[in-house]
Parts: sequence; C-alpha cells; structure tokens
Amino acid sequence: MMRKPLILFLLLFFCAGTIFAQKKPLKNKRDTVNTRGDTTSVLVPFKPRAEQPKDKVYHPDSTHSPHKAIIKSLTIPGTGQIYNKQYWKLPIVYGGFAGLAYSFYVAQTNYKDYLKQAVALQRGDLGDTEKFGTASLQTIIVYKDFYHRNRDLTIIGTVAFWGIQAIDAYIAAKFQHSYTMDNNLSFKILPEIINSPALAYGGFAPGLKLVMKMR
Repeated sequence: MMRKPLILFLLLFFCAGTIFAQKKPLKNKRDTVNTRGDTTSVLVPFKPRAEQPKDKVYHPDSTHSPHKAIIKSLTIPGTGQIYNKQYWKLPIVYGGFAGLAYSFYVAQTNYKDYLKQAVALQRGDLGDTEKFGTASLQTIIVYKDFYHRNRDLTIIGTVAFWGIQAIDAYIAAKFQHSYTMDNNLSFKILPEIINSPALAYGGFAPGLKLVMKMR
C-alpha cells in the first residue's frame, strides 16, 4: 500500500521537473526578437542598444548666415569666402579680378590710342607714325572698334564674375547652415595610364585619375 503513494509522488515530481525545464531558457541559444510584430516574419538576433548601429548624425551650423555671406561678397569680393573659411578660393577670386583688370587696361589703352590716331587721320594729320606707321584710316577704325568691343566685354565679364563669386559664397554658406561640413567626403588626384586605342602611336597615354571617397 505504501508503494502506490510513493510511485505517484515520483511521477508528480518528474512531471513538475519536466515542465520547469521547458520554461527555463537555454543558455547557449541567443535571444531573438520579432522585428515586424507578426508570426510570419523572420526572427533576427537581438542586440543591446549599445551594440546597435548608430544613424549618421549631422551637425549643421544654424548660426552661419548665407545672407551675411552674399552681402559681404557683393560689398568686397572675397570676403564671403573668408566668412565661409574657404581660403583656398581667394587666389581664384582675386586672380580672376586681376586678369580682368589687366584685360581692361590693355583694351582701354589701345582703344584710346587708335581713337586718337583715327581723329588725327580724319583731320589730315599723319598722327603717331612711330606706332601706327602708314596704316590707313579704315584699318585704324577696325582696330579701334575691336578694342572698344573688348573693353565693353571686359566690363560685362567683371560684373558677371563679381556676381558669380557672390553666389558661390551664398551657396557655400547655405550648405554650412543646413548640412554637415565634416570630412566624410574626400578626394585624391593620382597619376594614371590611359588605354586609348584611338592614339596613332600606341594604346597608352599618361593621365590623371580623380578618386572620390565618401564615408
């Protein structure tokens, strides 16, 4: 009679142990989480918050004013680029204005000389024979008009270049104001051998390769 309660007790003990073992998680099995919230999605390994990949963080400078940059550039060329701390653009800006100024000086000087010679020939004088020799009035007028046109084009080009450098300063300031300006974009210029079958004396030619890297 004592065996039946003992056997029953053992059966209950083993059943309880089996149920407890099924509820206890396995140590070697990685925790998984359902990322879609339904029963049909694939379970992916769960990672702690510290191990999860971080989204890219942008750091725009909201205090950087595009309006201030364009006003500076319109007032004094190059100051907008200085405000944007893009000092490498200053040689381009001032070099462009220097070239335009020299072009204006050459065109204006020659225009005045040819105009003076044309007026002298129209009065019946020989004018500056050392510079113009025995050039006819028609030839002098052609050159006068040529330098006059070049002078006007130089003035238009100066105004256009003034506006271009101001627009450049505004766009650069707008990027700094609204977007990150970190070092995630870089580029290199490397020597390269170009395979060109169109060449007459060989299929290879030296060249340059631009490599852009985005991180």
